[in-house]
Amino acid sequence: MNKTTGLQLVVYSLLLAGLSYLTHHFAPSIARLTLIAGLVGAGLCFLWGLQAVLGKRGKALSLLTLFPISFVMLAQTVMTWGSGGQEEPGQRTAALVTTILFALSIGMLMRIAYAGAVFDGQRASPTDDKGAKSQPSGKPPAQVNVVKRA
Repeated sequence: MNKTTGLQLVVYSLLLAGLSYLTHHFAPSIARLTLIAGLVGAGLCFLWGLQAVLGKRGKALSLLTLFPISFVMLAQTVMTWGSGGQEEPGQRTAALVTTILFALSIGMLMRIAYAGAVFDGQRASPTDDKGAKSQPSGKPPAQVNVVKRA
């Protein structure tokens, strides 16, 4: 993980803590698990993000933290939207905030998982090792300027 991703993880942790508390404020009886998972996950994500900002490059611990957070937020989203007959004041707002938390968690999980990944067909940088610009012919620069001898 780089420093930018670490800073994003710190901001995510603050959002996670704040929005999970807000969800618990709107519907305390249904959002207790959201509050617990949100505060514990926010603390861990803040720690991993701070380590990344300070220069540590690993991302395994942050991924291992974001997987259960995303799973809990998915379960809470389904439970708050799907609780049929029992209407509690603020339940719709709590369901909306939980949905936002779930989307943020999945987005952060994907952001960290694909950080630094290079896919087929893409180059890591527009230049090769020697600093020469890549040619539009699709051939490596060493082969472009070679003259064929007959």
